[in-house]
Amino acid sequence: MNHIVIPGQIIATNNQEEESFLRGHGTYLENVESYQNDEHNDPTTRSSAASPSSSNIIVTTESSAENENENMQGQDYEEDRQNQHLIASTTGTVMRTNKLIQVIQPNSLYSPQTGDPIIGRIVSIASSKWNVSMSLNSTTLPASLPLTGINLPDGMQRMRTSADALSMREVLKEGDVISAEVRMVQGQGVGGGNIVLHARSVRCGKLENGCFVMVPSWLIARRKKHFVVLGNEGEEGFDGVRVEVLLGCNGGIWIQRAMMELEDMADSGSIILEKVQKIRTDHANRNTTLEERTVVAKVRNAIEALKIVHCRITPENILMVMKATAQVGCSVMDMLRPEIIVEITKCTRRQT
Repeated sequence: MNHIVIPGQIIATNNQEEESFLRGHGTYLENVESYQNDEHNDPTTRSSAASPSSSNIIVTTESSAENENENMQGQDYEEDRQNQHLIASTTGTVMRTNKLIQVIQPNSLYSPQTGDPIIGRIVSIASSKWNVSMSLNSTTLPASLPLTGINLPDGMQRMRTSADALSMREVLKEGDVISAEVRMVQGQGVGGGNIVLHARSVRCGKLENGCFVMVPSWLIARRKKHFVVLGNEGEEGFDGVRVEVLLGCNGGIWIQRAMMELEDMADSGSIILEKVQKIRTDHANRNTTLEERTVVAKVRNAIEALKIVHCRITPENILMVMKATAQVGCSVMDMLRPEIIVEITKCTRRQT
C-alpha cells in the first residue's frame, strides 16, 4: 500500500468481515455511526453534520440525553470497535507493515532499516571509518562506514592493520560517491540515531563515471531490487544504450552506463573479487560516448521531472517518461521546461 493521501481521506475500514488493523503515526480512528444514512432526511441532524467531526457526534434531545448516556456506558468495548474508519491526519504516503498502517509525511527524515541500500557521499575521514552524508540538507543523518565494512583493494580477506588505516584516503576520499547497505542502527536519535554501513556486496563501493541525483526519500519505495538496467530491447527512448540506475532508500540515485559483465556475474552467483575490481576499474577509466552521455542525461531529467510533480520514482515510471519523451520528440535541454514536464509525466497520473 503506497498511495499518497491528504488529511481527512479514508485509508481503511474495519468491520466484522475484514481483518483488523493497527493505527500508526499520521492516522486516527473515527466511528461509523448507524444514523449517518438517515441524517439527510432528519432536519435536526442536518445542521450538525456540517462539522468535520460530526460523524462522532450523536444529536439528541435534552429529555433523552441522560438515558442514552447510561445506555452507552453499558456497551461492550469490542462492539464499539466493529465499524471504524482509519483516516489520515496529515499529507503523505501510506505505508503498511503487517497490520500497522501509518502515513509518512513528505520531506520527512529517512528512517533507516537494516539491509536498505543507500547512495551517499564521503564528507570526512575519522579513526578507522568514513563519515557519510546521506542527504543534502541541514538535517543530515549521521552515518559511518567502518574500515572493516569494505573489501580491500587487493581483494584479500584479512585483518585490517594500522597500515590500512593510514591509507584510507587512497581507497575513499572526501567527495567520493558510494553505494552501501545499512548494517545496523545505533541509538534512538533524531532520524534513527547513528547508522553503520557496510559495502561488501558486488553492487556496493565507490561510484564513478556516472550522474548523482538526490530526491526526497519518500519518493523511493522499498522494493525487491534497487539496482535495475534500463534500455533493454523494446524499451523506447534509449537509442540502444543500456543504463544502470541505483535507487537508494535514502533518496540518492546513481545513473551510469550498464556494466553487463557485473550483471552476469551477480546473476550467476559466481563472484570473484579480483574480477569485480577489474570491471569497476575499466568502467571508471573508459570514457563515455556522446550517445551514452545523452541517454544518461535523459534519464536524469526524467527523474527530475518525476520529482517536480511529486511522483514515485520507480523503474516503471522512468520507462514511461522516457517513452513519452521519445514520442514528444523534445531534446534533453527542453525536458525540464514546465509545459514539457506536464506533457511527459501525464502518463504516470491516473486517468479519471
